[in-house]
Amino acid sequence: MISELNKRKRNERFFQRPPEYVAQNLLGDFLVVKDKKKILIGKIVETESYLGLDDDASHSFGGKITARNKIMYHAGGIIYVYLIYGKFYCFNIVVSKKDVPQAVFIRALEPIEGIDVMKRNRGGGEDLKKLTAGPCRWTQAFGINKQFLGKSICSRDFFVARGPLKKFNIVKTKRVGVEYAAKSKDLPLRFYIKDSRFVSRKYY
Repeated sequence: MISELNKRKRNERFFQRPPEYVAQNLLGDFLVVKDKKKILIGKIVETESYLGLDDDASHSFGGKITARNKIMYHAGGIIYVYLIYGKFYCFNIVVSKKDVPQAVFIRALEPIEGIDVMKRNRGGGEDLKKLTAGPCRWTQAFGINKQFLGKSICSRDFFVARGPLKKFNIVKTKRVGVEYAAKSKDLPLRFYIKDSRFVSRKYY
């Protein structure tokens, strides 16, 4: 499987498009992490888009550049991870053009390969349905940490591969956990595969 996925790697040009386009077209694609000891593969089933300067749910809202958000000003194809609750990592891909600070948040995956490693990373005994169904669950399962910050999502060992012909319906709904965003909390910027059982949360 890995040799076929290598042939279908997404390049930087794909990620230098608007966040809503990237977020929807990532659905059904495969996220691949590999090294000499393991290969982890998950199918992307849930994403959110963040629109940047005018999106008050985005870390780059208002245009103030900080140590935390400065990575978002790179051209698309760079990884943006950050810590929440002092121990969990959230994973985003910077998209769009340089100095247009937009991103796509990966919320959930369907585990495909390396499931035993994912379970160990999660402490063992995790129900398969819940193993990667959520932004902090899947990053823990895949061993995502701050060392990924600023790396390319188009590298040899960490990449997204285009999925097969996509025969599924996409649900569009509001994002999760952005109630603080007065202007944009209800925008339909969350996307998920309708019939996937690995989506973190379903509502319309």
